[in-house]
Amino acid sequence: MAKQIVITVPHSLATEEVRRRLDRHTDWAKRRLEKDNIKIAIEDWHGNARGFAARALGQNVSGSLDIGEDALRLTAALPLTLGLFSPVLEAAARHYAAELLA
Repeated sequence: MAKQIVITVPHSLATEEVRRRLDRHTDWAKRRLEKDNIKIAIEDWHGNARGFAARALGQNVSGSLDIGEDALRLTAALPLTLGLFSPVLEAAARHYAAELLA
């Protein structure tokens, strides 16, 4: 059974600034993840939302980034195998998102 994780990172930036920062760091994130054999595909923006799909350890992950007025929300559906590592994955995602928005 899949495990859904939801990470909310507060911010005090304009929505456009959050989007600009995410766009600016997308290539870096993809290269960094590919070094760990994680393939990722990121969709175009649809308003203030953007979907993504990733493949790691033979498992597929899908999710979305949603920019709100006061928080960035990342939602991801992890397969059972990766769900076992959800606390580590959540901590890493929260850390990088907070650094990006700081």
